[in-house]
Amino acid sequence: MQRLGAVHSSAAEALSLVVLLLQLLTQLPCADSALRYRVAEEGPPDVKIGNVAADLGLTAGTGTGDVTFALESGSEYFKIDNVTGELTTGPRRIDREKLPQCQMIFDENECFLDFEVSVIGPLQSWVDLFEGRVVITDINDNTPSFPSPVLQLSVEENRPIGTLYLLPTATDRDFGRNGIDRYELIQDGGVRSSVFELQVADTPDGEKQPQLIVKGPLDREQRDSYELVLRVRDGGNPPRSSQALLRVSITDVNDNSPRFERAVYEAEMAENAPPGTPVLQGTLRRVTFSVVSQPQDGGCYDSGLEDSETPSSKSSSGPRLGALPLPEEGYERTTPEGSVGEEEHVENEPSLMCCL
Repeated sequence: MQRLGAVHSSAAEALSLVVLLLQLLTQLPCADSALRYRVAEEGPPDVKIGNVAADLGLTAGTGTGDVTFALESGSEYFKIDNVTGELTTGPRRIDREKLPQCQMIFDENECFLDFEVSVIGPLQSWVDLFEGRVVITDINDNTPSFPSPVLQLSVEENRPIGTLYLLPTATDRDFGRNGIDRYELIQDGGVRSSVFELQVADTPDGEKQPQLIVKGPLDREQRDSYELVLRVRDGGNPPRSSQALLRVSITDVNDNSPRFERAVYEAEMAENAPPGTPVLQGTLRRVTFSVVSQPQDGGCYDSGLEDSETPSSKSSSGPRLGALPLPEEGYERTTPEGSVGEEEHVENEPSLMCCL
């Protein structure tokens, strides 16, 4: 009778185990059902992500008859409590911008880390594998910056109002609301510029392109450069910002005609002055002079310089009538169109001499 009772007891235990297994199997979701979680980057270790047992509909406990859990992949960044099924961050810090699979990804839901967790039945009677995914959300941990602390731009002085120049863009490793939000243009001293204006255009790929617009007249002879401050801010809370010096150089164009200091020049000379006697002296600049009237008595006035001469090396080969030639070294001749460069003075001044 005792033996029969033992048989009945063993059968009852086996039946109970079968019933328990059937209950567990009916509670488990399909193996292809993925677990979905979210966690912010740059968090400390042991940040709670989710409970795998609860999300699978299992009752986890501490008894030897309960299911257990183990990470099969993803342990580089995550860890799981094998009894409670609590999924947390591991000791390695998650930096979204350094994850290879998240490079150049600007959709927050597209940056994620996958893991696999195995669910082990009581007494290891069965094992099932589930896939999981943790989306890594971005935080504002990067400051936007320009490619250089000093930006150079050249603008011609005759550019009409409304002329537009593209400026270098800043970069921000964050994206979305934590990415670049706006640009600002400030003149040196904290006031807005009266000559230039900033316009920001949205590009087809979602970037912001800063543009400098001429909104006032430019005259290089009055001011040849401007120093502005270009500032960029992101949309984080609190926002991060940086700035660069924008140095605008105004380049010269031929918008001024050469002119004499006086409209009429008068001079006196003796009637017996020998050829080559200086009559008038003036400052030599990068212009071309010529005598446009002849003496009525058949004489002539000459610049006093040959083509190969400088003001300090007058040739004795004789006077020459015509345009005042310029020295080859240190000067520039005028072009047929009459364009000239910057003015330069010389110590020795050319003379207008008489040739009889």
